[in-house]
Amino acid sequence: MVLAFCGIGFHHLGIRPGAGHTLRAPGGRVRPPVHQTGHQSPGHNTPANQAVSDLISGLLTWFSPAYLSGAIIGFGATGTLLAPILHGWLQLGAALVGAYAICIFCIRPLLTGVQKWASLPAKTLNDAVLENGTAVTDFDSKGYGLVRLNLDGQVVQLLGQLAPEEQSGARVRSGETLFVRSVDPAKQRCVVCRTNGSILAKY
Repeated sequence: MVLAFCGIGFHHLGIRPGAGHTLRAPGGRVRPPVHQTGHQSPGHNTPANQAVSDLISGLLTWFSPAYLSGAIIGFGATGTLLAPILHGWLQLGAALVGAYAICIFCIRPLLTGVQKWASLPAKTLNDAVLENGTAVTDFDSKGYGLVRLNLDGQVVQLLGQLAPEEQSGARVRSGETLFVRSVDPAKQRCVVCRTNGSILAKY
């Protein structure tokens, strides 16, 4: 049935197999297809086609597994509950109304809520700027050492370089908290400093 609806939509939208082939005019001359000349046939109506496309999309939405499952549950539950008081066509109509109500008042809000709570994109190394990092090793005399970053629960280690204006002080020790000033994802390196003031001075 879903394929049938799709076929109806394609038919009304003017999509037919071989619609892009060239046309041969009388006398053997070849006429380019419509989409190459930029002219549409008089029978095409873009607003009407858009309306039909929206209608087909709306109908196909009801054939999603979530809506079908909700419709089946609503149909069966309503028909069973109303069986002692309704019979025949009345029972069938009430079951259909119950199926529709479950889809509208239960399934649709549920799907909307799931879409709102979709997971955010994972952080990249560029998002580590202005974040805290931890020195994994003691920094050497040139101000280099390993720095551990935590990005959305994923531990990443980069080669860290202490900011030039802070290299004259004491060396960074393992376990010391540092602030990431900049990151070079290509070289897996970052520039770190001990205080927020150094970051603000940079920017």
